Amino acid sequence: MEADNDPVAVIDALAEHEETLGALYTAYADLYPTVELWRTLAGEEYGHAALLRSLAKRTDELGPFVDARRFRLDEVRAETVRLRSIVRTASVAGVGLLGAFRLALKLEDGLIESQVFTVCEGDSPELAAVLTSLAEATEGHRAHLSEPLSGKSG
Repeated sequence: MEADNDPVAVIDALAEHEETLGALYTAYADLYPTVELWRTLAGEEYGHAALLRSLAKRTDELGPFVDARRFRLDEVRAETVRLRSIVRTASVAGVGLLGAFRLALKLEDGLIESQVFTVCEGDSPELAAVLTSLAEATEGHRAHLSEPLSGKSG
């Protein structure tokens, strides 16, 4: 089993989580084809995964990122497994459109999404730029997912 401070293992686990979130949004896009937001979010999540994977080539810069966050790989991977289960059952679970928005918002608000992209002291400028981009995108997702739940649209 890999150590929680193995930078490549951490990046890979986070990227897999982003890809799985993209798969969920793709499933919702198939269920609700008139809601273009799902396809947009799915594409962005796959882009987040690619951005994270691009960091794996910079292992010498990832030490502070991994150390500062004290990643528990088992928890990240367990969350991804749980998310994959949701993806597998999305088409038959009977989740209504508002339920899909609620679940997606909850996932975006979760530990992996809400704390992992915080820039910490010691992060390289390149890593800080990637983390800032991911954090801003996550905030944008939250805002878009909140709109239908608050009765706002547009």
